[in-house]
Amino acid sequence: MSNCVITLLKKEAEENNFTLFSEIFGELCLTDSAAIKQSSGAVYGILVESESTLGEGVKAINPDSNLYPVYWGKDIAPVSRLKAHVQNHQSTGNANLRSRQELVGKHLFFGAILVSRYTEFEAHLHSKYPPMIGTGARGRVSQIIEIRN
Repeated sequence: MSNCVITLLKKEAEENNFTLFSEIFGELCLTDSAAIKQSSGAVYGILVESESTLGEGVKAINPDSNLYPVYWGKDIAPVSRLKAHVQNHQSTGNANLRSRQELVGKHLFFGAILVSRYTEFEAHLHSKYPPMIGTGARGRVSQIIEIRN
């Protein structure tokens, strides 16, 4: 029953020729401290295209690529976090991308997926592809959100 909204939205989208990409669903429980209980969380990343390395320990994502990991993060609203990284929001931890001289004039790409155990998946990315910015230390954990998978 918890994905009843998704069922309705998918039906309407398909019947009206809208392309479907992904989904997130859950329940709201206004009497519980973890009021939002959702199916998954988002993990996002930023890559940069560069002909040269971007610092000690930062390697291309594969030997035949000139794409380097800039940042890995997790959030239930990844585009809002990306916006904070670009706009240098002072109230949240952010990558302050505009101040990074090694990124000026380079092509940056971002992407996000919804995934179970999103905290573990973000840690995996930090371990396998150490980014230019960030250490992989666990960030703040929301008290209002519970990821069910």
